[in-house]
Amino acid sequence: MAGIPHFTGAYVSGTELAPDAIRTAGLIEQLQQHGLDVQDVGNLLLPDNLPRHNIPPVRNWPAPRMFWDCLQKNAQEWLDADEFVLMLGGDCSLIVATAQAHQALYQEKAYLLVIDGHLDAVVPSASRCIGAAGMGLWFLLQDHGQWIEPSGWDAERIRLVGCQQMPGETFGVDVMTLARLTEGSIVDRVSHMLQSIPPDAKILVHFDVDVMHKDAMPAAYSPSEIGLSLSEAEELLATVLRDSRVTSMEVTEFSGARDTTGEYAQRLVELLARALSARA
Repeated sequence: MAGIPHFTGAYVSGTELAPDAIRTAGLIEQLQQHGLDVQDVGNLLLPDNLPRHNIPPVRNWPAPRMFWDCLQKNAQEWLDADEFVLMLGGDCSLIVATAQAHQALYQEKAYLLVIDGHLDAVVPSASRCIGAAGMGLWFLLQDHGQWIEPSGWDAERIRLVGCQQMPGETFGVDVMTLARLTEGSIVDRVSHMLQSIPPDAKILVHFDVDVMHKDAMPAAYSPSEIGLSLSEAEELLATVLRDSRVTSMEVTEFSGARDTTGEYAQRLVELLARALSARA
């Protein structure tokens, strides 16, 4: 388990508090109670001089690139092991670095399963300032070496599950909307989607807590009026994590600033522990 305490791709702070909030809420103890051995390698150390600004097109640039370069190096060390790796973010822009590290290790066998309420593939525009948290998949698929080193990713190896609505532009990513996911059995829907991934694949799971309804997760960075219930999120995660091809998972967009009592961190910990117990 590793913490990635940052909000480099976000407008306001809060997500950088998540790793320690989740630890304090007892994640390690809960995982151990479910029969899992846990090694906590601590938090990623970030550069001291990460700039913050609202100048188009990418908020805080070059801080996201500085952060990604730092995280990618560390993530390759974390992922290059036989153990399952759980990474606690942080805003969801971290996917750029973790996906690059995953790709570097597994090449054409690397797959990315994104559980998210949105397709984070906003195109940078000189007329508006957008955070990198909304652009992660665009950087991986469309940048072509201008902002980051070529990622090696193609859309055929990425699946998106839980999107609130079908995006106008998917950039070739296979998208399962929230409506389709919850139409009938979530287990059946997700199992069928997993069958489309080759048997020798190595899967990195990106779990953005904003895939849940605000009643289930009020401490999401951007709480949503549309989303999964706690039980639906657990059912989805447990089905995915039971798959032996899944080698790692990152949890993003939990805002410690929205959780003044620790109640919602505890709720997230219980969800993660029950879902991860499938790996026991």
